[in-house]
Amino acid sequence: MENRSRLDYLDNLKVFLTALVIVHHVGQAYGNTGGFWFFTHPGTRVPNLGYFFFFNASFFMGLFFFISGYFFPGSFDRHGAKKFITDRLIRFGIPCLFVLFIMEPVLLYAHHVTYLSDKPFFSFYLLNYFGIGPKNEFFTGPQYNLSHMWFVEHLLIYAFVYSAYRLIAARFFPSFRITKRLSLHVFAVIGFVFVIGFVTDIVRNPLGYPMDRWTGLFGFWQMEPAHFPQYVTLFFLGILAYRTGLLESITLKRNILWFAVGAGIFLFTIIRSHIIGRAAYSHWEYREALVCAGACIGLLALFRTLFNKRSAFTAFLSANAFGAYVLHVAIITPLQFLIMPASESAVMPFIIVSVLGVIISFMASAAFRAIPGMKRIL
Repeated sequence: MENRSRLDYLDNLKVFLTALVIVHHVGQAYGNTGGFWFFTHPGTRVPNLGYFFFFNASFFMGLFFFISGYFFPGSFDRHGAKKFITDRLIRFGIPCLFVLFIMEPVLLYAHHVTYLSDKPFFSFYLLNYFGIGPKNEFFTGPQYNLSHMWFVEHLLIYAFVYSAYRLIAARFFPSFRITKRLSLHVFAVIGFVFVIGFVTDIVRNPLGYPMDRWTGLFGFWQMEPAHFPQYVTLFFLGILAYRTGLLESITLKRNILWFAVGAGIFLFTIIRSHIIGRAAYSHWEYREALVCAGACIGLLALFRTLFNKRSAFTAFLSANAFGAYVLHVAIITPLQFLIMPASESAVMPFIIVSVLGVIISFMASAAFRAIPGMKRIL
C-alpha cells in the first residue's frame, strides 16, 4: 500500500462523494426519479436531474465500496479480528440501529401525515412502520428499512465475511501471501466491463431486478440487486489494490483521461436517446460498466494529482464525512419541507437545499462528534 501520508486524496475524494450523495438525495424531491422520497415538490420538476441521477448511479457508490475495501486489510493487520469487528459493530452497527429505529420512522411519519392521513406517531410506528397490530385502510406497512444506511450495512456484513476469510486463511494457509505487483492495463478494464456488464445484464433482465428495485436478501440484507455485481466487485478490487500496489498504477496522472471516456460514453448514449428513443439504452449494462470504470479511474487519478493535500479545513471535512453521510437525510428532508418555492419551478429550491444540506450536514456531524464518546461512532 501507499504511505498513509500520501493518501490524503482518498479522504478528499470521500468528502466529494459524500457531498455528491447529499445533492443526489436532495434531487430526489425535485427531479424525475424512480425511487421514493419523503418530500414531493408540488410544482414543476427539473427533468434534466434524471441524467444527474443516472450518471451518479453508474459509479459513485461503487467508488465508495472500492475506497472502503482498500482500507479493510490494513485495519485488520493492525488490530486483529476481535478489535476489527468490534470497531465496526460500533461504527457501523450503532448508526444503522439509530436510522432503523429513530430517523427513518420519524421521516416516514412526516411523509405519512403530509400526504396520506393524520394519526398518532406511536400508532404509525407500530402498525405502519413495523407492521405490528390490526390492519386498516390506512395500513401502508411494514415499511421498516435502513434507508441510505444500506451502504453501511453492506460494509458491516463484508467486515464479517472478510474477518472469516482472514481467520480461515491464517489457520489453513498460514504461508499464503499476495506479493505480486499489479498495474492497470486496458485489457483488464475491458475484462471488467464485459464481466460486470454480462452479470449485471443477467440480474436485471432474466432475473427481473431493474434499477431502483430493492429487496431484503435473507430478510435483513437491504440491497439493489441491479448494482450489486458492481459494488461487490469494486469492494474486492479495493482489497486487492491494497495488497498489490494497484492503486499507485490507477492514480497516475495520465489516467485522468479515463473520466473523459466514461463521461463521453454516457453523453453519447443520452444524445442518441434523443434521436432514436429508448433503443439507445439497449445493452446499457455494458456501457454502464465502462462509465463506472472510466469515472472511478479518472476521479482517483484526478484527486491524487490535484487534491493530495491536507489542511485544517480538509481535515475537518474528512473527519465529518461519515457523520454527514449518516445524518444528511434528517437534515435535507426538513429543509425541503421548509423551503417552498416562490414559483412552480424546482430549480431554486434544489440549489438552496443542496448548498444548505451539505453545509449543515457536516456541521451537524461536528456537533455530534463534540459529545464525549461520539467520535468512535461518527
